[in-house]
Amino acid sequence: IGSVSLTLKPALDALLSLRAKTLLAIAATLLGLSFALYGVSSRALLANSMAAEAQDTRRTAQVALNLFHQASRDFNARWTDWSQWDDAYTFVQDGNQEFVRSNLVAELFDIARIDLAVFADADGEAVYSAGYDHSAKRWAPLPRGIAERLRVGDLLFGRDAPNNAVRGGIILLPDGPMLLCSQPSVGSAGRGPAAGTVTFGRFLTSAEIARLAEPAGLSLAVRRLDDPELPADFREARAAMSDRDTTFVHPLGEDRIAGYAVLRDIDGRPALLVRVDNDRAILRMGHDTLRYLVLVTVLVGLVFGGVTLLLLEKLVLYRLARLSREVTEIGGVGDLSARVAMPGNDELSRLTGSINGMLSALEANARRQSQQKAALEQAKATAERAHERSDRLLLNILPRSIAEQLKENERLIAEHFDEVTILFADIASFTPLAARLNPTELVGLLNRMFSSFDQLAEQLGLEKIKTIGDAYMVVGGLPVQRPDHARAIAQMALAMADTVSQFLADDGQPFRLRIGINTGPVIAGVIGKRKFSYDLWGDAVNVASRMESSGEPGRIQVSEASYALLRGDFALEERGLVAIKGKGAMKTYWLLGESSPQ
Repeated sequence: IGSVSLTLKPALDALLSLRAKTLLAIAATLLGLSFALYGVSSRALLANSMAAEAQDTRRTAQVALNLFHQASRDFNARWTDWSQWDDAYTFVQDGNQEFVRSNLVAELFDIARIDLAVFADADGEAVYSAGYDHSAKRWAPLPRGIAERLRVGDLLFGRDAPNNAVRGGIILLPDGPMLLCSQPSVGSAGRGPAAGTVTFGRFLTSAEIARLAEPAGLSLAVRRLDDPELPADFREARAAMSDRDTTFVHPLGEDRIAGYAVLRDIDGRPALLVRVDNDRAILRMGHDTLRYLVLVTVLVGLVFGGVTLLLLEKLVLYRLARLSREVTEIGGVGDLSARVAMPGNDELSRLTGSINGMLSALEANARRQSQQKAALEQAKATAERAHERSDRLLLNILPRSIAEQLKENERLIAEHFDEVTILFADIASFTPLAARLNPTELVGLLNRMFSSFDQLAEQLGLEKIKTIGDAYMVVGGLPVQRPDHARAIAQMALAMADTVSQFLADDGQPFRLRIGINTGPVIAGVIGKRKFSYDLWGDAVNVASRMESSGEPGRIQVSEASYALLRGDFALEERGLVAIKGKGAMKTYWLLGESSPQ
């Protein structure tokens, strides 16, 4: 199950930040869209707004020009009656002063807002000329510069002038621009010939310009083109305009924009520069539209992002979190038989099927591994039991240290011991008994008896060498040397005699042992390649065997060499000289028991 967690961990860890990443992606997309929309819209919308603003300002400047043109036409029409008036026609011919006293009075100048009036005959000679100071309410000389223009062919008409001729427009004078109208005096019949010229003029003062702009709601400013103190914006407009482009637009700030137009004089030459100030409502509307568009985009983006996130949460993130939780739970409990559930027929449900398939494969693999492990453990246990049995069998025939040496090294094992004590024991009258018992009973008897001897040998730290029929051989002092080997063998012999007396023969009599003990040097080693046998060789072994065979049932015969080691601790009785096969007469002793303490 650990492999499941390791396999899925990167994908499941990514889920922890998937919501944040999704939200960040939507926010980044919305922000990018807003910036892109703002960039494109500001470039397009504001450019269009500025173009529309400039076009509107140019139209407004043209409207301002039309106001002046219309004012000139109205001024001309205002004095047409005077040019076709019989009294005026007569006056320019005879200079009758009664006409002056009756008609050319100060009230006329005030009401008509005129600053000069000139009546000239057909030769261009002035019959009447007067200026008027409106601020002082009195007559004044003619404005400077006008007298030079009052001649036939310029501002005045001769006898051959057409009856409907009009000379009107703006004329630049040192005292300022003036709206001027000159018409031939032709009488009421209007058929001429012209008897002279009727001329009226009105200065275009600031008040007059404001009165002119008021009906249209315009803010006008008028400057002479030849003004040496022309403001900077007027100078820029004058430099930018040409004969073909007679209007110019220039922003005055964030809230105002100005349109400039050239106003020509009565001779058709550029004379005045007219500026009309406009509120930048169109540009503000463009900015407002742009802000509204961005705001709507952001709101729509937020709604879209929220809906998208909600759909992602419902269709993907929640299901993915559920899948992660179920996989984590499976990993936590380690249950490969569990499965994750994900309804539907989309990528997540197919991923769930893949995970379940992987879990099934892992479960099958784990089952195989478990079975293999169980089989391996069973085989290992069987091998260990077999090894233990082998070790037990080996230890039954070999000392532990010799067995360890044999397992580590298969070379010949043989060792010399300077002094050990050997015990041979034989069951007295065993041969007739063996003839009377069946094999099973016989083997069972020997097994019980020799098992008791084995326990005694183990308790006393002695090494059992072998059993041959009813004979039992044990030695002390090897394979680990010990100084009390003779004492331990003597104790073994006494204990064996006591133990065997507890076994009864078929006649009810206890068994008795013949035991022989001898001490001396031996060679001990392992013989055989397939069936190992640990055995002893040497004269001391033969003497010990003779001590047993020449002994008496129920008694323990000890050689003189063993007697020398036991006499201080055990009760011994001299038997005397005994004929020993191959050795001749040897003095032997009976082991009676351990000595009582003084």
